[in-house]
Amino acid sequence: MARRGMGSKGQKIQLLTNHFKVNVALLYEDGRPVEAKGVGRKVLDKVQQTYSSELSGKEFAYDGEKSLFTIGQLPLNKHEFTVVLEEVTSSNAGGSPNDTDRKRMRRPYNSKTFIVQINFAAKIPMQAIASALKGVETESSQEALRVLDIILRQHAAKQ
Repeated sequence: MARRGMGSKGQKIQLLTNHFKVNVALLYEDGRPVEAKGVGRKVLDKVQQTYSSELSGKEFAYDGEKSLFTIGQLPLNKHEFTVVLEEVTSSNAGGSPNDTDRKRMRRPYNSKTFIVQINFAAKIPMQAIASALKGVETESSQEALRVLDIILRQHAAKQ
């Protein structure tokens, strides 16, 4: 979210936001688990685009495997979404495409349907970071640092 200038009135406070960990299961339409690398990010990007209102507009950070983190709690503890990803393929193996192949390349030949199950796992208090900076390590310190690492990596990848 873009910041629109600095506040100049009122009392300054220190604010730390809690994050919520949810477990993610990615399945093909027939119930087989998705094991291909890189597919998960595409599927979850599509979930965020398609089902934003069902997720209360919450943005999330995905670790690429089974964990997803949101700022603030999702509306329900369990969600299930269906996502269809379309891939554009061409029958032309190598070489430059001719006019017929160019037309084929624009048409989706291969679409896959995925089932995405999102379940609440834990609340990650960001206060643990402040405590760790003061030299006091808590149970949540490592998980909170992991959340920040995932958020920063995802943000850098989108740049």
